[in-house]
Amino acid sequence: MAQSHLTRRTALRLGGTAVAAALVGTPVQGKARPNAVFDLDFSSSSDATATTATDAGWVVDRQAPAAWTTDPFMGDDRLRVDVDGDAPTSGFYAYQGEKYQDAGGSYWHAGTGSRLSYRFYVDPAWETDDVGQETGVWPVLGDADGDISAYPILAYQDSDANENDEPGFRAYVYETDADGTPTARWEHVGLPKHLGIDPEEGGWVTVEAQLQRTNEGAALKWRIDDKLVLDERGYNVFAPSTQYLEFIVNSVNFGVDQTYYYDDFVLTEPGQARHK
Repeated sequence: MAQSHLTRRTALRLGGTAVAAALVGTPVQGKARPNAVFDLDFSSSSDATATTATDAGWVVDRQAPAAWTTDPFMGDDRLRVDVDGDAPTSGFYAYQGEKYQDAGGSYWHAGTGSRLSYRFYVDPAWETDDVGQETGVWPVLGDADGDISAYPILAYQDSDANENDEPGFRAYVYETDADGTPTARWEHVGLPKHLGIDPEEGGWVTVEAQLQRTNEGAALKWRIDDKLVLDERGYNVFAPSTQYLEFIVNSVNFGVDQTYYYDDFVLTEPGQARHK
C-alpha cells in the first residue's frame, strides 16, 4: 500500500476518496464508508500516532504496550501491537493497550445506530505455543450527559488463556440482581459452528459492534464475520447508554513478549458523516 502524508482521515475531511486518489496519485485501496466518523486502514503511520489538539489519535489506556505502530504484514499495512512481557501480569495493569479518541482527547459521541468494525488476526501458532493469548476491543458507552455508563468487551482467547481450554470469544456483560444492583461477568461466546473459524488454521476475523436502540436506551449487537453472536439488549444495565464515547484495544500480558495485528478500524453512524 502506498505510503503518503495524506491519511484516509484527511481525505474524508477534504471530500472523500476521489480527492485522496488525486492528491496521492495512486488509487485509494478500498472505498471509504459514506458515513464514516473515522476510517483507519493503517496505510500511514499517522493512523497509529497519539492524539493532538487538532487530530484524533491514540492514548495509553492502562499499561503502555512495548510498541504501537503500523507494520507490513501479510501483504498489507496493519496496526501492530507489541505486548511487553516484562510488565505486570496480574490486576489492572496486566492489560496493555491504547484508546482511540477525537482531537484533543475528546469523545466521539456517536449515537444509536452507529457501528464499530475492525479486523484482527488469529495466529495459528497460538494453539501450539503453550502460552496464553488474549486480545480484544472495549467500546466505551456513555449516557445522554456524556458520562461513561458501561464497558462492553469482546475478547478472543486461545486455549491456553481460556479456563476451559477452548479457544474462542468471550464478552463482558452487565446484569442487575434482584435488588437492582448492577453486576458484571464474562459471557462465553466461544466459536459457534456457523462462523466456520478454525483456530488451528487461523486467519483474519471481522468483528462489528452495533449500538442498537432499546426502549430505555441502547445496547450492543456483536457480529463476527457478518454473523450475529451476541445480542446484549437483555442486559438491562445498558438502559442509560445512548452513545459511543471512545474505543480501547487491550491485550493481556502473560509474561511473554507477543505481537497482535489489527486492521480496518472503522466507526460509521447513520446520516451525515462528520468527516474525521
